[in-house]
Amino acid sequence: MERLEKVRLQLDGVNVLRSVKRLLGLTYKELSSLLGLPESVLSRYYTGDMLPSVETASEIVERLFAEYPLDKILSKTLRVYETYVDLTATYNPDLWTLYSIYITKKFGGLKIDKVLTAAVDGIPLAVAVAQRFEAPLVVAKQYKEPGAKSLEVSYIKGNRVVSLYVPQGLLAKGDSVLIIDDVVRTGKTIRALADLAEAAGSRVAAAAALLAFRGFSEKFEFPVDIVLTI
Repeated sequence: MERLEKVRLQLDGVNVLRSVKRLLGLTYKELSSLLGLPESVLSRYYTGDMLPSVETASEIVERLFAEYPLDKILSKTLRVYETYVDLTATYNPDLWTLYSIYITKKFGGLKIDKVLTAAVDGIPLAVAVAQRFEAPLVVAKQYKEPGAKSLEVSYIKGNRVVSLYVPQGLLAKGDSVLIIDDVVRTGKTIRALADLAEAAGSRVAAAAALLAFRGFSEKFEFPVDIVLTI
């Protein structure tokens, strides 16, 4: 294992520890009981005074994700109403950190050349994922960039027509694309993004979203990961 990869794994352990602790308000005593590590050591990991070994970091990540899976964390931090989800919690960098690591564990074996999302709510999550995969981020917007030739796709959302545009050249023939969305209601946005990728000659490797409403029933020819269905 290369040194850079070892350091990345060590930092994952620290970042997951810090993010879970802050999001759920856990004490060092609670974490010590779960992880089998002294509170003083966990405190030094948290502050960055000391890095865990690769083996310890991997165990921290595995145990914390097992005890506090992302769907459980979302259930505690998001406010969900009958037809509305308060996405304020998704603007928390700790959630971005956990989600990017979660997605890497889900799709780390895939070759990802571009991360594609639709403006605007999904952008923070997509940025975190793109950084994790070291892949450029492409944002489909509901308006054309002035002076740029764009790929375009339209679909019906509720009682209105929505058009998405991506400047030509941002998605290339042969690109392997990961689609990121925040909330999926019908799956039409993911389908539209997939159509944009196809129009560019790209291939959608997978799609992922934080939340899906139970009415989500769209079928895709690529895997779609949903953390929490409400």
